[in-house]
Amino acid sequence: MDKRISLLAATGLAALSLGAAAPALAAEPVFPLGGPSTLVLQPYPDSGASKERSFRYELAYVGPGNSFPGEFTVTIDLTKTAGAASVRLDPAKPRPNCTTSATAIVCKQQGLSVGGGANANTFDLLVSAAKGSKSGASGEIAVKGQVAGASVTPVTTKLTVGGPDLHLGELRLTSEVTAGEQQDLPLAFANRGTLPARSVALELDASAGVEPAETYDNCRREDHGGRGATTVCRVEGEFLPGESYQLAPDSPLHLKTTERAYQDRLRYGVVPDPAPGKDANDGKPATGKTLKLVKASAAVPVTDSNVDPRSARRAEDTDLNPADNERSLEFTAKGARADFEAVTASPSGKVGDTVAAELGFRNKGPAVISHLRSGQSVARTDIVVPAGVQVTSVPPNCRAVNADGGDRTDQLGAPRYFCDGGLFADAAGTYTGRFTMKIEKAVADAKGSVTVGEPVAGGTKPLSFDPVAANAKAVFAVEVKGGTSPSPSGSASASPSPSASASASASASASPSTSVSAAGGTGGNLASTGSSVGPIALGALGAVAVGGALYAGTRRRSGGHA
Repeated sequence: MDKRISLLAATGLAALSLGAAAPALAAEPVFPLGGPSTLVLQPYPDSGASKERSFRYELAYVGPGNSFPGEFTVTIDLTKTAGAASVRLDPAKPRPNCTTSATAIVCKQQGLSVGGGANANTFDLLVSAAKGSKSGASGEIAVKGQVAGASVTPVTTKLTVGGPDLHLGELRLTSEVTAGEQQDLPLAFANRGTLPARSVALELDASAGVEPAETYDNCRREDHGGRGATTVCRVEGEFLPGESYQLAPDSPLHLKTTERAYQDRLRYGVVPDPAPGKDANDGKPATGKTLKLVKASAAVPVTDSNVDPRSARRAEDTDLNPADNERSLEFTAKGARADFEAVTASPSGKVGDTVAAELGFRNKGPAVISHLRSGQSVARTDIVVPAGVQVTSVPPNCRAVNADGGDRTDQLGAPRYFCDGGLFADAAGTYTGRFTMKIEKAVADAKGSVTVGEPVAGGTKPLSFDPVAANAKAVFAVEVKGGTSPSPSGSASASPSPSASASASASASASPSTSVSAAGGTGGNLASTGSSVGPIALGALGAVAVGGALYAGTRRRSGGHA
């Protein structure tokens, strides 16, 4: 009995002790400072002023919520730049509440929030080689932040006077290509700088229809779905000023044209001393082969790059002149084919109901159709509304027209709609828009249609690359319960008719809404399925401590590649 009492007492005391314990305190938020990890500077000239370059540090807000109160103090320590570099605030992008001395720039900021307006969370600077500095001299900028109730992750930037200046040789490839063929990619570059590069990254950013034929253990491929892929090959070594380099004979590269080719491009470049990245073998079996570089038998000719200098920024931190580090090529595939199929639906409901349907087209491939060069739509969807229903809402990419295809002012209740297909259509991608319409009356044998084709005045014409004309048009009909209406027919796909939902429609009608998605669709404006990853800027190799960007297009996808 005594043992039982003692045990119960001990248990009670343990429970009391646990119950009296103070709750765990939430961890302090951590705000990272982002900026370049390294910068190369033009050497101080024999005459004239030193050339300044701009760069930026940014204090990033990472939550929780949308803002954090308190006064932030950001200190840019210049102590270790003496004799190597001169640093100052950029007068073109001024910041309030900053003080400057010979050894530091100190800025204060009240609060931190998402966005925050122009220059709110950024610190723009200019840097140049110090007078009297020699090529190879180095320094360091250390940036730290303080705020009560949170911590700030610091960042350090190494400065070097002089550096490599890699000039990429021009490739002359055949622009008209055929699926299955390969072309040699004799990549070569020269170092016209003042210091050697200790490693280089060769980068191939290719659209979906072209790709490197070889695989090497020191190359890493990042797939962007229907937009293509980026292959980065990192080569260690010493690449000296005044020398030119080319691929070793036992490690060539070839560009292969695939059946997905239509209008394609290859952007290729070289980056000196790239930031450490993922292991090239990460997640893939080793091949035992390594891409290598050797001294070129002849100097690489100096020619201007065909890439806009404003977008040639991938080597801006580690190359003295990043404008000549990259080039681009364009290709047109002969005999390219892509089957565009009309996507219809079969909504149903009673008179007075508002129903919805996803209407558009599907690219059944094999080619990925891209009109990024021309800026023209890849296709138009021509939608004829069946009699007895009135359209109450349309996707933003669609415009109302009269029955003859002529322009019209009123966008709702039109008999016909033209929908822009956008600039890009991935193979196996479905591109639809959500229409809602009110069933006003039952009309016997009322049929509309969905047609996909090339835009022309008054409608569409067959797409030149589409080998299957039969499925470019499909019947679109609405089943009226208690009335008479046909079911959709034809070769194009349609989803089954669902029962009415309990939710209210987006139209002015208060009637219950009936909704149906087209095959493969998810609902919503411009929905699509398939590969959706957009092109990734080649500047990903730039040495940035914190950074990145995301962007979203106008068309939604579901069930496709990540």
